[in-house]
Amino acid sequence: MSVITISREFSCGASEVAQLVAQAMGYEVVDKELLTHIALEAQVSEDEVARYDETGMSSLERFLRALVRFGAPEDALSWSPGPLRESPFWLPPPEQWRKEGSRFLDHEECLRFTQVVLRKLAQRGRVVLIGRAGMMVLRDIPALHVRLVAPVEWRVQRCAVHDALPLDKARQKVLAEDKRRADYIRQFYKVDWNDPTLYHLTLNVADLGVGTTAALIIAAAQHLFGTSANTPP
Repeated sequence: MSVITISREFSCGASEVAQLVAQAMGYEVVDKELLTHIALEAQVSEDEVARYDETGMSSLERFLRALVRFGAPEDALSWSPGPLRESPFWLPPPEQWRKEGSRFLDHEECLRFTQVVLRKLAQRGRVVLIGRAGMMVLRDIPALHVRLVAPVEWRVQRCAVHDALPLDKARQKVLAEDKRRADYIRQFYKVDWNDPTLYHLTLNVADLGVGTTAALIIAAAQHLFGTSANTPP
């Protein structure tokens, strides 16, 4: 099994790095393509999966999920002004959930399907997996776990150019995306996204450049997997 996972700060060139690594190693890159795999596994639309992709649950949604799971009485739904069943986060009652199961996709169901798909892709091997807490889901198998970082200002500049945004809007987007990903990891896996012990390599793309970053990952993968570039394991 030869798998590389890439955890990345937003707008640090992870896609470009992954493509270079994949080309040299003869691997497949799976990033947004994962949504297609998850949608097929869950038998829902890709748009439905995208609602929950790398996002955590709000406190309200966690509370409502607990009510559904443990079958709280109906009057418990009036704990705050207005009936919570009018909330966009309201979930089906336990009987309906048990009857229809995965037809209702929420954060926890999406997480479960994400984990299943990541493990299936890992079993197939020769793949670079971007994001989705791959370093946690696949921590029990031989895989190279990489963390890509870069200074905020460097990433803001990249985001502004790539998305044609003013710098202030680009900064807001970079910080918001970083927070979203960090919250996802902390909420569902109880770890700090920035903990260096979760990774074999942590590389600063701004200092190293995309090409050198990719070359270092390739060298580490070849050492770990005992393979050469474009040579099947």
